[in-house]
Amino acid sequence: MNASQFEIIYTMAAAVIIMLALSGFVVYLILSSQKRRIRLQHEQQHMKESYEKEVLTTQIESRDQTLRDISQEIHDNMGQLLSVARINLNILEKELEEHTSFKRIKDTNQILADVIKYIRMLSKGLNSDMLSSYGLRESIKFELDRIAQTAMISTRFETEGDDFLIDEKKEIILYRMIQEILNNILKHANATEILIRMNYTATYFMLNISDNGKGFSKEEAGSKSIKEAGSGLKNLEKRAQLVGASIQIETSPGQGTSIHILLPKQINHATN
Repeated sequence: MNASQFEIIYTMAAAVIIMLALSGFVVYLILSSQKRRIRLQHEQQHMKESYEKEVLTTQIESRDQTLRDISQEIHDNMGQLLSVARINLNILEKELEEHTSFKRIKDTNQILADVIKYIRMLSKGLNSDMLSSYGLRESIKFELDRIAQTAMISTRFETEGDDFLIDEKKEIILYRMIQEILNNILKHANATEILIRMNYTATYFMLNISDNGKGFSKEEAGSKSIKEAGSGLKNLEKRAQLVGASIQIETSPGQGTSIHILLPKQINHATN
């Protein structure tokens, strides 16, 4: 091999090495760019989710405060006015015991007593402070009792396991989810029975709300616009996501509805 051939081979080898190096550098740049883009997308997604959670939390807290204000207004003003009206009817009952209108006055007085009782129950249900006083278990029982008395629907409540502490904000959101589900049953399900099962396990808080109503098609409900079907299901899913819970809805037309909520127990939560 002469010198010129050696130079050609050497030049070609150098060119191949340079091309490989350039190719490697280009691949490195592409991979680095892809990693940066993926990382940026993850960061943007995380920021979006955090922002949505903050907005949702603010909305829920604002709504909860509004409900508490309404509850206080009902208790302080409407309840007192109705109580005064009933006192007047009580006086009329005693004064007109022999009057022909006595029975009508007595019946009206009883209706007013039922209205006052219902308003007091409604006021308590709107006020999330009841949670801190009585806990989630008793608050759910109260809601079912109110439904049984006012909507004439058979209700049943089953519990299992020992209560463990749930973060106060998460508990409020869970309570409002339960109220929304019960309200949807009353408005749309045409149900005659409601069953709530609540279970505290070593690792999860589990809640199941079922009814024997007309059910619905999840596909049709999901495809409808907010104006047609509202945003109830999406709101429930967002609230569940906000507290770190999963929600599963089992339903079909004519088969009733069953909603499962599963909330993992936090490690630092102590059992009672």
